[in-house]
Amino acid sequence: MGLGSVLLLLQLASSADAFSQGAIPTPLTDRSSSSLCAANEPPKYDKIEGTLREAEEVATGSVMLHIDTLESIDYRPGHVLALEIEMDETQRPLDKESKTYKDAQANGGWMRGPYTVSRCSERKLNVLIKVVGTKSRRFQSAEPGTKVKFGGRFHVPILDGIDVASTDRVVMISTGVGVGPCIGAIEMALEDSFRPPIDLIASYRSQDEVVCGDILDSMQQSHPSKFAWKSIITELDGRLSANEDNLRLVFESNFDASVERTHFHLIGNAALVGEMKAGLEEGGVPPSKISIESYFNHGAELNQESIRRISNAVASMKVAAAIE
Repeated sequence: MGLGSVLLLLQLASSADAFSQGAIPTPLTDRSSSSLCAANEPPKYDKIEGTLREAEEVATGSVMLHIDTLESIDYRPGHVLALEIEMDETQRPLDKESKTYKDAQANGGWMRGPYTVSRCSERKLNVLIKVVGTKSRRFQSAEPGTKVKFGGRFHVPILDGIDVASTDRVVMISTGVGVGPCIGAIEMALEDSFRPPIDLIASYRSQDEVVCGDILDSMQQSHPSKFAWKSIITELDGRLSANEDNLRLVFESNFDASVERTHFHLIGNAALVGEMKAGLEEGGVPPSKISIESYFNHGAELNQESIRRISNAVASMKVAAAIE
């Protein structure tokens, strides 16, 4: 499978209805695989059976799926997997001409899509989803005990993409449910004394969409020298890249680090991810210090003024460091 397919996965991961819209690459797994469908269709991967313990609404439009399995599993926050649930046409019949319906028919009646792991233990899995389409609504309404299937292991986990030896600070920037994998990664990082401190800037459209704020507050209070977080509400404050005041959330920190020794992880809306990545690189942040995962909005044109504003903010951070 070529680089183009790999990039396609990274773009589609966690999109509620993305899986049936294109192929994704061979999974990074030691498991033997069983064929799912024919050539030019979604990939081969070994299916693991699980049970949905709870579909917990953690904010308006955001649901945390708590999944149990009898098998020992090895996922980390930021891994992408294929997650399946059986159609229930008694609730809301699908359009039989839709890609979702046709793909489910080819998969024995099971809808499937790529989703990003938020947390994982040996036999438990958490996945945070946004309720926006047919599959996500099915997960949201599923009763406890509903059978699910999952498999494959794609993408690089968040912490695995950070070079600890050359990093003094980590900045995670998320939009919407992109905060889910960040929370899991932060929890793991706080258990490792060798990990650098982390700033999380989480962007939401409205206050009622803020996910797991109590958990983040608790971690910040328990680890003030290792973790800090801030939220931005776009309907009140505008997008993160909209003005210099918003960007101060990214570049002002209690954790001391140069630009060159700061790692940026960008996850969520492709427009913001693309603008931040372009602006950071234009401002002189090494590409090796930027990791990304885009969920949706890939066709959006990047705002050149926002890119310039981000680049200038990086330059200001460098100047401030030089003066100090």
